Amino acid sequence: MSTLIDNVSFDYQFNPDEETSSAHVSAVSDINLDFPTGSCTLITGPSGAGKSTLLKLLNGLIPELYKGNLSGRTTLAGLDTVQTDIQELGRTAGTVFQNPRSQFFTANVLEELAFASENAGDTPKTTANRIAKAVNTWGIQRLLGNELRKLSGGELQLVACAAAVAGPQQILLLDEPTSNLSPEAISAFSEVLQRLKIAGWTLVVAEHRVYPLKGLADQVAIMDKGRIQHLYTADKFFNLSPKQRKELGLRTLEKPEMYVNTTPDQQADGITAKNLKFSYGKHRVLNIPSLCLPKGKVVALVGPNGAGKTTLARTLIGLAHPEGGSDISFSGKSCRAADRQKRSVLVMQDVNRQLFAETVAAEVVLGNDNLSKEQVQALLGDLGLQGLSERHPMTLSGGQKQRLVIANALASQAELYVFDEPTSGVDYQHLLSISSQIRSLAAKDKAILIISHDLEFINEVADYQLLLQPLDNEINVQLTAPAQEKQ
Repeated sequence: MSTLIDNVSFDYQFNPDEETSSAHVSAVSDINLDFPTGSCTLITGPSGAGKSTLLKLLNGLIPELYKGNLSGRTTLAGLDTVQTDIQELGRTAGTVFQNPRSQFFTANVLEELAFASENAGDTPKTTANRIAKAVNTWGIQRLLGNELRKLSGGELQLVACAAAVAGPQQILLLDEPTSNLSPEAISAFSEVLQRLKIAGWTLVVAEHRVYPLKGLADQVAIMDKGRIQHLYTADKFFNLSPKQRKELGLRTLEKPEMYVNTTPDQQADGITAKNLKFSYGKHRVLNIPSLCLPKGKVVALVGPNGAGKTTLARTLIGLAHPEGGSDISFSGKSCRAADRQKRSVLVMQDVNRQLFAETVAAEVVLGNDNLSKEQVQALLGDLGLQGLSERHPMTLSGGQKQRLVIANALASQAELYVFDEPTSGVDYQHLLSISSQIRSLAAKDKAILIISHDLEFINEVADYQLLLQPLDNEINVQLTAPAQEKQ
């Protein structure tokens, strides 16, 4: 039974309020695309091009939840998505959203994996068998007893993937599925998709980071401004020249490698930590004898999903409290948590938690009252957000939201800047613009820590790399190895 989008156009319904229009102007036009059973289709293109909208057409969320002007016909495994009940569509295709937190209904991993099957009235035996299969498929056995709120972004992404296949589905729709995954987890992720494809699953993947789909995708659609601009066979796409790739605004087609150089020395004018320890209850997460973030440099913090990278960052900026005996200093002076909070800025992994204002422009000046209108517009322009000043932040695409929160951070006057996965959901051109802005910030003698699994971004922006490994038997295995130093 076919899955296809036949001459579909969609415009999100305008919902003006008294001050500004909160309409989501991103839409799709004249989309024609067939998804053969058992195939893998890669959808790529700039942020805001309509990739997520295309997935919402396939799973029936348009027009069930997202209202607007819809024409054409979409079928999912032979089911008309407009005429078919949304519950039946959900049992036909599993979806992993760009922000996995937005799709969870329960408090812990096991309950989340059981939720869809139990909700559909499946027998306990059927539910248990499906959970076991999903857990084994995605290799998340160690996460089963955990609460969702305690998992890292990458771990949440894997749980969402497992939940999406813990049912009778044979179609999997994925929106930026590798954005929070470590390089090791990405390799495992690609292997899982390959097994699903061999088992007959139909896969549709919207992704900026395209190299994990090499050898897996059958066709590649490049979208821009709501239209499919190019449709390639996978062989032709992955053989594009570097010049063609850059002209299309695409990220690297090959797996990037990490450059390594010398380790940064302790610097009195940097951010330093000594004897840094942190535990969740009886579970020790951090045990770091010494750490330095030099001013004027960009340090990339890397490591496996769940190693404690976000916990380390939150501890450095005063949002998490280390154990007694830990010392964190700014420019050689020990700082309490409250003082570190005042002198630091954090761009969170889930940027939806940091959007508060009614307009894009108001979001930039939030906490930055001294900014002029000209400065706001210049900052928005530098990050590719020009023309969006009066839009509501929550109507932006995932990548646009990411850049908006970064714009607010760049406008502040902090000493330490922490960016947690700042290129999640970001295309190649905006990766370069974010890198440029962060480098400019470092040139102002700021200390910058980026938490990232994005090797392409790290090689572009970082001076040094810190590798954080999970603790093993209470032995600290934190290693330091800097990335290629910028000249």
